[in-house]
Amino acid sequence: MIKRTLSILFAAAIPLIFLFSLPIFSQPAPTVQAQTDDIVVDKQLQRDDPVVLVGETLTFTIRIENQSAFAVTTLPLSDTFNTAVLGFASAIPAPDTVNTATGRLDWADLTTFFGDLAPGQVVTVVTEFIAEHPATAIVNQAEVHDAVGSGGDLNGGDDADDSGESIGGSLPLEKRIMDGITPTAGLPLTFTIAITNEGAVTVTVLPLTENYDPDIIQFSSAVPPPDFVDEITGILTWTDITSPLGDLPAFSTISVTVVFTALTATNDSINQASISGAVDWYDNDLAGGADDVPITIINQPAATATPGSTNTPQPGAPASTSTPTATATATAVPAAAFPETGIPPTAVSPLTAVLALFAAILPGALWLWRQRRRLRK
Repeated sequence: MIKRTLSILFAAAIPLIFLFSLPIFSQPAPTVQAQTDDIVVDKQLQRDDPVVLVGETLTFTIRIENQSAFAVTTLPLSDTFNTAVLGFASAIPAPDTVNTATGRLDWADLTTFFGDLAPGQVVTVVTEFIAEHPATAIVNQAEVHDAVGSGGDLNGGDDADDSGESIGGSLPLEKRIMDGITPTAGLPLTFTIAITNEGAVTVTVLPLTENYDPDIIQFSSAVPPPDFVDEITGILTWTDITSPLGDLPAFSTISVTVVFTALTATNDSINQASISGAVDWYDNDLAGGADDVPITIINQPAATATPGSTNTPQPGAPASTSTPTATATATAVPAAAFPETGIPPTAVSPLTAVLALFAAILPGALWLWRQRRRLRK
C-alpha cells in the first residue's frame, strides 16, 4: 500500500518539476554589447559636387555631439589630412597647432572656445583646405580623444570623409587661320593660337611647339617670337611663353600669332601646334592640348586685259552703228572779266542798248522843250 502511494506521488511530481524548471532553461543568455561613443563626430565635405579642381578650396564641417549623461569639460580634437593632396588654409576656431609636415591640426580643448558641452549639445568646427594636387580620393579624418566629463573619462569618436576627388587642370589649344585670309601662293598666311587655362591654378611654365611643312610655307615672324626656329624640319619652339607673356591665370586665355609665307599651291598640308610639359603653381604636370589646321593653298589668278566693248550684230539683224555722243565743252573766262561777285557777265542785246540810250536822252529833251515854251510866253 505504501509503495503504491509513493509511486502515485512520484508520478505526479515529475510533471510539476518539469513545469517549474522551464523558466530556468528558457532564460536567454546574456548578450555582450559594444561600448558606444559618448561623443559622436561627423565630418562632411560642404559641396554638392565632390569633384574639385586643383586650386579650389574645400570646406569641411566637423559636427561634435555630446551623447553622454555628463557635461563635457575637456574636449581635445585632432584633424588629419593628406599633405600629398591638400594644403591647410584656415579653421574656425583656429587650431592650437598646425603640423604641415605630418598633416595634422590639433585643438587642445574646444571648451575654451565653446564652453562646456551639456548632454545632447552639438558644436561645429569648420576647416578649409586647398586642393594642391590631383587625387582620386580626398581623405580627411577628425577625431575626438581624451575627452573628460563631469563623471570621468569619456569615449571619443572619429569620422573620415573620403567622398571628394581632386582633378588636375588642362590647357586646351585652338589654332586657326586668321579670318578673311585665303591661303594664296606668294602671299602671307597668318595663324592665331589660343591657349586656355581650364584649371583653377595659375600656369607658371607653358612650352609651345609649332610644326609646319617647310616645302609648302616659310616662317616669317611671330608674336612673341619663338626661342628656336628649325627651317629645315619646320619646327618653331617656345620653351616657355609665360616668360614674355606672363603667367597664365586660372580660366584665362592667351594668344600667339604666327605669320608664314605660302610658297606653292597645295591641297594637302598640315600645320600643328601642341603643348607639352606645362606646370602649374603647385608643380603639377598639366595635360597639354594640340590642334592642327589643314591648309589648301591656291595660285594667284593670272592678270588678264579687259577688252573694249564691241557690238556684235546678230545673224539677220542690221549692223548697229555707234553714234558719237556730243560732249559739252566749257569755255574758259579770264579772271579779270569777272566782277567782284565772281559771277561772269552776260552779253547785251541791241534792244536793250536802244532803250538804255532813250532813257538817258529823255530827261534832257524834256528840259529843252520846257525852256522853249517859257520863251514863247
